[in-house]
Amino acid sequence: MHNLFDYFKRDLIFLDFESDNQINFFGKIYKILEERGDVKFSFLNSIIEREKEFPTGLDLGKYKIAIPHTNPEHINTEAIVFVRNKSKIIFRDMGMDLNDLETDFIFVLLVKKNGEQIEVLENLMNLLSEEKLLDKLKNAETEEEVYNLLKEKIK
Repeated sequence: MHNLFDYFKRDLIFLDFESDNQINFFGKIYKILEERGDVKFSFLNSIIEREKEFPTGLDLGKYKIAIPHTNPEHINTEAIVFVRNKSKIIFRDMGMDLNDLETDFIFVLLVKKNGEQIEVLENLMNLLSEEKLLDKLKNAETEEEVYNLLKEKIK
């Protein structure tokens, strides 16, 4: 696996992202990623269906996040898309599919190799377990600031 930081790209950091709901969110992210050539046509349906079957919301106490992802065959370029929502988007809790979580951040995983997703997910979850980092990500004013915070924390 690459260093976790290698997955983050400056131009895939979105602050105050506007989206009404989860389906709208996936549609907007898909459009951006598809235009860049990062994902295949099949990505949108695949990530929506996977999220229905295996929810990716995570309650970290003060912050709620989601880490949606899909199978490697729908991905062209490896990355982690960082999204700070302008208004909260509901994702189901991954541990207990009964809870709706109003997410503050969404990290869309784009992993091309079978078997690497779990490792990337674990490393990302370890990183996000630090509330101080999440506070800084919440208050960051620019995409560059987010990128540098992640770089500083991971490298």
